[in-house]
Amino acid sequence: MTSKTIENKSSVISELEKNFRAYPGVYIADFSRVTVQTVTGLRSSLRKKGMKMKVAKYTLIKRALDQAGIKGLEKHLVGPTAVIFSDDQDPMAPAKALVEFHKANDGMLPVKVVSIDGAAYPGTQLAALAKMPGKRELQASVVSLALGPGQKLVGIIKGPGAAIAGQIKAQIEKLEGGAQ
Repeated sequence: MTSKTIENKSSVISELEKNFRAYPGVYIADFSRVTVQTVTGLRSSLRKKGMKMKVAKYTLIKRALDQAGIKGLEKHLVGPTAVIFSDDQDPMAPAKALVEFHKANDGMLPVKVVSIDGAAYPGTQLAALAKMPGKRELQASVVSLALGPGQKLVGIIKGPGAAIAGQIKAQIEKLEGGAQ
């Protein structure tokens, strides 16, 4: 091997390792049936949504996983492999994007395994993961649950007072109208 080849492989491993450490959502997929045109469209779509997709030899991906200290995913590294990385804002976003991609492209790029915050899920659970709410949706649910009882209490307290105030105002207007 030439020094240039070794340097290129080291660069790929280093970049993959950095991504494995930085992104909590990692999706490993079979890249064997995907055309260049199709993957270019998918990459562009994922990039617009804040995700990264890297295609590399499984031996390089395995080395990057080892260097990042991630265990349990290496057994899924067989054949041409694509890795999709998702940030901590929504680690479920790739699942949703990949389910849409599978529907539009006859099941191309089947997912082998998904790792979210270190927990591994088989690729067969991709559809179930896609149905799960994202981080922002869960945060919104928590906020609405926290605010809900307080808003109801304010409505209960404010309701009768508003009705009485409305009746007093109507009575005042009636009396003022009668005095003129």
